[in-house]
Amino acid sequence: MTPTERELRDALHATPVDPQARERARQMLQAARRDARAVAAPRGRVVRRRPALTLAVAAALGLAAVPAALGEPGADAVGWVKDSLGLGPKVSERPALTSVPGGGRLLVSGASGAWVVASDGSRRRLGAYAGADWSPRGLFVVAWRGGQLSAVTPGGRVRWSITRPAPIAVARWAPGDGFRIAYVSGGALRIVNGDGTGDRELVARIGAATPEWQPGARHVLAYATAGGRVRLLAVDSGRAQLTTRTFGAVRRLAWSRGGTRLAVLTERHLLVIAADPNGRIISRRALPAGTRGIDVAFSPRGDDTLGLVRRHPGGASDEVVLLPARGSTAGDVVFSAPSHLGALAWAPDGARLLVPWREGNQWVFLPSKIGATAEVVAGIARQFAPGDDAPAFPHSVRWCC
Repeated sequence: MTPTERELRDALHATPVDPQARERARQMLQAARRDARAVAAPRGRVVRRRPALTLAVAAALGLAAVPAALGEPGADAVGWVKDSLGLGPKVSERPALTSVPGGGRLLVSGASGAWVVASDGSRRRLGAYAGADWSPRGLFVVAWRGGQLSAVTPGGRVRWSITRPAPIAVARWAPGDGFRIAYVSGGALRIVNGDGTGDRELVARIGAATPEWQPGARHVLAYATAGGRVRLLAVDSGRAQLTTRTFGAVRRLAWSRGGTRLAVLTERHLLVIAADPNGRIISRRALPAGTRGIDVAFSPRGDDTLGLVRRHPGGASDEVVLLPARGSTAGDVVFSAPSHLGALAWAPDGARLLVPWREGNQWVFLPSKIGATAEVVAGIARQFAPGDDAPAFPHSVRWCC
């Protein structure tokens, strides 16, 4: 019989804090989560509610715990879990984004436009753009709406614009010298110089995954073909450096910091390939049965750690997993939510991982260091849509510098 929350609380308080006790407590929590009741989510959609814990750290339970209830954080629910397991005060809860944890700047895109968030939490709206991306070192922003692509200063001044007949879906500014910008318009991959000149088509039709530049100044771009292959293209010469075999529908591409490895995420598999002419597969892992791959991102600290978002059957819950580039299939589950999570954003130094949680209206800043404090920021939607009666949660966050 699955224990109630009261029984869990009593059992946890009575359990000595040692590794075996932690494991028994973890198993009890998992049993309670499997017995979670169906509740109505904010828009009337029925989801599976997890009763006490959304941040689950595999093995040692060494990271912070974050409440599972939809809406604002529930300190009481978190408190008894932390006290019982001896975790200490591992969660910092904020009602607003008063600063960027760990520093740096955020570029936030949503229904209300694109915004730059300074390290002190101050926000500046750039304009009514559908999406945006940083230039190298955050000196400029490339932003788009409809068929218009613009280079904008972080203060909002437009430096140049070009217009295409088809809507622009996404753009990425090349790292290193910043001389190239790749963007997708009408399903075609196009290139424009960093000063707005030389706009041209590179590939007539590509797959759904966002193209990503290889780190460095060689202007090598990774993209997925419509047929499910991955190609590395030297943009300046137009020569393909690598074309893989078919992987199926590619959802995400992500480079390691050194540019030696490329993560390829499909719905069912996570692959890491070497950025060499052979494109050898370093690792190929099937996701757990029934789950789907949603997002993947390498830690900026090195080439070995990946953050992965995977979705459970029926879309009822998502979880964030940290795992090595090769080896373990399971990895460590560091956060789970009873609803959908957004694309991950690593801090530039790799010390934190920002997890957007739309239904919870929160950003969760997870520490990459065991024992460090997780920070939960509530009320995100309204902070980027002041005065809006029904503010929409931002759909993209890019962390810079």
